[in-house]
Amino acid sequence: MVDLTLSLAPGTYGAENREGPGVTVSKRHGLHILHLAGDLSDTDFPTAARHALGLPLPQLAGETRDGHGVRVLWLAPNRWLVVSGHKLETDAFGEKASVNDVGQGRSVLRLSGRSVRDLLCKGCPIDLDPQSFSAGHAAATLLGHLNVVIDCIADDVFDLYVTRSFDHFIHDWLVRAGKEFGVSISAT
Repeated sequence: MVDLTLSLAPGTYGAENREGPGVTVSKRHGLHILHLAGDLSDTDFPTAARHALGLPLPQLAGETRDGHGVRVLWLAPNRWLVVSGHKLETDAFGEKASVNDVGQGRSVLRLSGRSVRDLLCKGCPIDLDPQSFSAGHAAATLLGHLNVVIDCIADDVFDLYVTRSFDHFIHDWLVRAGKEFGVSISAT
């Protein structure tokens, strides 16, 4: 039997560089995550969503919006992921929206560093070049055969949303794929 617990332990794995590890992985805690669905052509829905969130919903593929401690990621037509550090009242969206709390089923990893795009490109089929996928863009895609949502926070900072039951697998994949860059798993 293979011992995979090594990759989950805090520490630095792979190449040692003068500048430090090329990628740092840390787990984000205390987030409230909602899946929101509604019809934008019904004027009551976007108005209710704007009042509930304090900002308008992104309407373009891959667009994100943030403000008031809330970040909204466009997932598909009429579908969004709403992420907040504080609890949002689902009743505030009204009857025109379908709102599901998915926070208990998701893990959010913050990946940062000079080699983060190179690491993600090893297992992701979308173009992550900064000209195509800059800060403020998000996409539901695959990473290492897992369904994930990748959210570009800044040039070298990404949030990775993954099903919680795949925590172990994604940490292991990140360490194995990132050995050439050096990967630091921070204690959480």
